[in-house]
Amino acid sequence: MMKANGTGRREKGARTRTVAAKSSLYPAQELKRRTMAWAVKLRVNPKVVRVQEMRRKWGSCSSAGTITLAADLVEQDEHFQDYVIVHELLHLRFSSHGRVFKALMSVHVPGWREMDGVRQRRTGRPDIYNSCGVTQRRDR
Repeated sequence: MMKANGTGRREKGARTRTVAAKSSLYPAQELKRRTMAWAVKLRVNPKVVRVQEMRRKWGSCSSAGTITLAADLVEQDEHFQDYVIVHELLHLRFSSHGRVFKALMSVHVPGWREMDGVRQRRTGRPDIYNSCGVTQRRDR
């Protein structure tokens, strides 16, 4: 497989792009794979990662360590997927949306605040950190 510089070697600092979940034969598996890749990066260990139909939320994190993601999250932009995935994985370490939680969101998902603002205007949902709006679904 050819890399970014065409030599078969990866240039220093070059990032490889993952295949979009939309084009995958198994989009739920791709979402799980991306979640586990983020788990390694964030140094958290979810017990189970599930992808299932969810009507009101994009994702959730249980106290038992189960991360659940909405099946139709695969239809969303990859940056938004990362936003939801990182948000839920960080709840394995931090139960609230305090300063450290928000700082880690900013480090790992640059622009998450602006993205939330756009999502908020579109859905009419309240502030993300008053109701954990990252997991709130858009109106159907």
